[in-house]
Amino acid sequence: MLSDQCARQVIDVIMALYPHTQSALNFDTPYQLLIAAMLSAQTTDAKVNDITPDLFAAFPETQALARASQEEVIPYIKSLGLYNNRSKYMIACAQKLLKDFDGQVPQTQKELESLPGIGRKCANVVLSNAFQIPAFAVDTHVIRICKRHEIVAPTASTLEIEDRVTQLLPESDWLHAHQAMGAFGREICTPKNPKCKNIPELWACADQIPTH
Repeated sequence: MLSDQCARQVIDVIMALYPHTQSALNFDTPYQLLIAAMLSAQTTDAKVNDITPDLFAAFPETQALARASQEEVIPYIKSLGLYNNRSKYMIACAQKLLKDFDGQVPQTQKELESLPGIGRKCANVVLSNAFQIPAFAVDTHVIRICKRHEIVAPTASTLEIEDRVTQLLPESDWLHAHQAMGAFGREICTPKNPKCKNIPELWACADQIPTH
């Protein structure tokens, strides 16, 4: 595992590659981001973005989704797969928002994680992107990058990755780092045939640049 200085250098290089970042999920309101983040599990952000315009046209706010049946919701999300579970959690989440939070998306991690279908990653996505509250979401791209580039140990858990990165960076960089890692993971540090070796700055502290 890299030293703190070297690990920070790797993250800084990635952030410099993507100086102007934004949320990979399209949204206009915290409610939209909450639902989009929930739907992004086990699929891609691009696929979620394909279906959310029609979904949010049909269910533009918490109240509309809370009143919907699964049969009404499923046609809008069927292409994502797992649509029975997804629709169940979406509706239950909207109903809990109405019951416990006056229909508004809460702004604390504990309250967000109390919602059906929302775990720590989704909560951090919502906090950082919708409310600009410092949080670092660990998604599949972050996990792959941190382990491949030895920022964390190969066996590190998602919570250990979150702790490591947030200790290395100031709070003001957490959102940028998450978004930059997402772009880097989609474009360069891909699951198959990664192109990381083409960026020697990433390997300044490594024993050698990988051949794959």
